[in-house]
Amino acid sequence: MVLRLITVGKISPWAKEAYSHFSKMISKFARVEHISLSSGGDLNRENPIILRRREARKIRGKIKGKLVCLDRRGKEMDSKSFAEFLSTFESVTFVVGGPLGLDEDFLSSCDYRISLSNFTLSHEVAFLVLLEQIFRGFKISRGERYHY
Repeated sequence: MVLRLITVGKISPWAKEAYSHFSKMISKFARVEHISLSSGGDLNRENPIILRRREARKIRGKIKGKLVCLDRRGKEMDSKSFAEFLSTFESVTFVVGGPLGLDEDFLSSCDYRISLSNFTLSHEVAFLVLLEQIFRGFKISRGERYHY
C-alpha cells in the first residue's frame, strides 16, 4: 500500500519529530510519503476563499490513488471502522487542510470525507492524530495488540 499525506501550512519541529516516529512504525505496513505545502498566502490579509482555492490547486497536482479529505463535517468512525476503511485501499492520499480548512469545491471532489473529532484541531494536531490512527488501523487489521 502507498499512503500519501498532504498537509497545508507550516509543520513545526515537534510535529516533524512525531511524523518521523509514526512513519517508521507505519513503514512496516505501507510506504508513507508526506508532502507539506505552504499556505495560499497571507492568512491575515488575503481573502480566505481565494487562499483556499490557491491551496486546492497546489494539492490537486499531488494526489495519487483515492482522495480522503479531513473535514469536520466528514464521516465519523471508531478505530475499528477506520481500520476496515483503510484496508480497502492500495493507494490513497489523505489531505489535511491548513488553518483555514479546505476549499468547498475541492472538498466536493474528494472520494471520501472523514472527521477525526468534533473538536476543532490545528492542522498539525490533526496530522498527528491521523498518523496515529493509521498505525492503529494497521495493527487492528492484522489482529495485533496496540500498546505504544
